[in-house]
Amino acid sequence: MAQKFWVNNYFIDVSRNQIQHQQQATQLPPKALKVLEVLASRAGDVVTHEELMDIVWGKSIVGPNTLQRAIAQLRKAFGDDSKQQAFIKTHAKQGYSLDAHVRWEDNAPAQVQDQEQAPPKTNKGKRFGFYLLLFVPIFFATVIAIKSTPTRFDRLTPITASDEQEFNASYSPDGKYLVFNRFVGQCLSHLWAKDLSNNQEVRLSRAPGHYNGLSWSADGSQIALVLQSSCESLSEQPQQCWQLQTLDFASAWRGEPNNALRYDCEQTEISHPSWLNDGRIALLRHSNGPNSTPNLIIHDARTNDVVELELPIRGRLYSLDYSRATNQFATTSIADDNQHLLSRISINGELVSEAQIKRLPHHSVYDDFPIRFAPDGKRFLTEVAGQLYFLTKNGSLTLSHTDSFNGLSAPIFHPTDNKIAATQGTKDFDIGYVNLSGTTGDADVFARSTEVDANAQFQPNGTHIAFVSYRSGNSQLWLKDNNNVYQLTHFENGMRGILFSWSPQGNRLVTNVNHHITLVELDGSTSQIDTPVAVNILMPWTKTNTLLVTANINGADRLYKIDITSGETTDTGLSNVMWAAYTSSGNILYSDNQKDFWLLKDSRSIPLNALHNKLYGKRALFKNDVLLGLDADNQLWQYDITTNILTEVAQLNKDVIFVSDIRADEMLATKFIGGRRELVELTVSDSQ
Repeated sequence: MAQKFWVNNYFIDVSRNQIQHQQQATQLPPKALKVLEVLASRAGDVVTHEELMDIVWGKSIVGPNTLQRAIAQLRKAFGDDSKQQAFIKTHAKQGYSLDAHVRWEDNAPAQVQDQEQAPPKTNKGKRFGFYLLLFVPIFFATVIAIKSTPTRFDRLTPITASDEQEFNASYSPDGKYLVFNRFVGQCLSHLWAKDLSNNQEVRLSRAPGHYNGLSWSADGSQIALVLQSSCESLSEQPQQCWQLQTLDFASAWRGEPNNALRYDCEQTEISHPSWLNDGRIALLRHSNGPNSTPNLIIHDARTNDVVELELPIRGRLYSLDYSRATNQFATTSIADDNQHLLSRISINGELVSEAQIKRLPHHSVYDDFPIRFAPDGKRFLTEVAGQLYFLTKNGSLTLSHTDSFNGLSAPIFHPTDNKIAATQGTKDFDIGYVNLSGTTGDADVFARSTEVDANAQFQPNGTHIAFVSYRSGNSQLWLKDNNNVYQLTHFENGMRGILFSWSPQGNRLVTNVNHHITLVELDGSTSQIDTPVAVNILMPWTKTNTLLVTANINGADRLYKIDITSGETTDTGLSNVMWAAYTSSGNILYSDNQKDFWLLKDSRSIPLNALHNKLYGKRALFKNDVLLGLDADNQLWQYDITTNILTEVAQLNKDVIFVSDIRADEMLATKFIGGRRELVELTVSDSQ
């Protein structure tokens, strides 16, 4: 049997007795892995107790619970247990089955040359000079190319190992300390610092808060940060505010934090603080209007003066960084044609250079490229879909690490060494039933897995339940039919996010693949609909042969109608649309990016004032002319658009993040199960 294979996104290396997941290796006894290897070779089938005992232990005399102990060890390694049985299922009085996607690793070496064909004879003396002349320039060109190519990081080491979630790492200018956020609850955090020479950790903040953006002063004595008003009870805080504060690091390390307020409660968002060489602090101030570009302001902590620097960039700015080495700003922005631009700007606001970022083939047209300067100011780091890339000044992207590293975000270069600190982590979501006649308001999870499962929907006029799962490595459609759960689609790079919809008749599904509308039949076959727009958000399919989608045009999400029989695309005239659906009378119900709801009727948008500030999150459910959603306190509400009556339905568990379908008194919901985010360091192994 093969010595290496994959079970979902767990890598099994039998030769090393390891199961690897998210760069963490779990050692297991050889016999336990042999059991897994047998189950994997017959994935989906029941393997009897007798077969497993014969194949794995042969004629050895073992205890009566040996096989059960091996199964328990495997389940623990997969984050599974005997109750959920997400990976290995028990079949009473029969045996076990592995219900997962198995992919075997092909270790066969490529055949370079046909051994039966002898090489032709040549005159070695006459051709030696020719080969020498040919080889020397190629050799030196290769050496130069190797030297000019950044080394890929191939080793990943955890920096933190607490039970809490950590994120947002920032090295001190001398590289001795690392400051970061550590969660307290779901959205508040404390600021912590770690002495990297001896691993001592000290809490820097007196009270938990919603801290964002950390920037050290040039001498390492101060840290600038943004504090947002508490987010734990948003329903009680209709007005948010942001403060720019500075923290004296030495005092905070001694346990005497004394933050200084530099920029008082600003009622528009501020972000990306950057401490400049001259002691001033630059940051972005965001406008309240939809899709408007933020302004760069510079605050002088000595005089409290604030000046605005006009930036000569094109498009909507979304990321900013500052280089001490070059005393320059860099920004990334998205232009009207959905091209992303990298701009370098002098401290006085003059454009130094502009380059179009060259997306790689698997990148979405809607992926952003947040940037961090390298210490020398000559290149950048950016993140896309959980992986980190080097970005050159001319806009070229190169993966910075081994292909298998994923779940990475918020990278930052070490100031002196060839290493990167980043956040790594995933979240676990599951789908389940919510019984509205019950009392718990919780979701009864089905089809449990340790990956993201979300957005379950009943099949109209049928018995299937469709949902999105990442258990096979990326976003795919799965079906539940009674007790059977199986993967329906196998898109090479997955779907875009978790959005899909059944057709009104329930005979097919639709999703977004590579910004194209893709129809999926129940046998797994697919077909694309050609449209003149790059589809961003796919809306619920509530009108036969017509779909509603958004596409980003000139920085705004415009709503389009698409005829699935012809591909004809019509602009509805609506912009900044977050969610939309057809009503039974053919009108369009929609919400804007401020989460206010409107009804488009006779070419006029009518506000639904009763729903102001009612929707928390971005997901709403529309069925039979009734709109349902969750508010900030996880109260389920419904609004009948025919009677304009708003009703509170039930209090749901705090971990239910959105509801996705309803049939009679039973709803389908997505529930947060858990997650882990920790800080890691990416380095280069000695072998490179």
